[in-house]
Amino acid sequence: MLGGYTLDLILVGIAYLILVYLMVTLMKKRNKDVGGHDDDDDGGITVKGPPEIDLPPGVCLPDGNPRLVFIDEEEREEMPV
Repeated sequence: MLGGYTLDLILVGIAYLILVYLMVTLMKKRNKDVGGHDDDDDGGITVKGPPEIDLPPGVCLPDGNPRLVFIDEEEREEMPV
């Protein structure tokens, strides 16, 4: 007859298949209920401009996108640590 190890593997496989089947069917049902609207956005909060940050006097945010700046070895030696 079947050994104990083989029987355990068969039972674990059957349990795995049942769990996967239940998860797939339940997720299909849940996704249909949640996805009732037809917009194409990714979700989350919509940001319509730059953030409003209360900065101290004399401090301002730079304009434009940040860029990569290369520093020469001579300038690096002159920079304080």
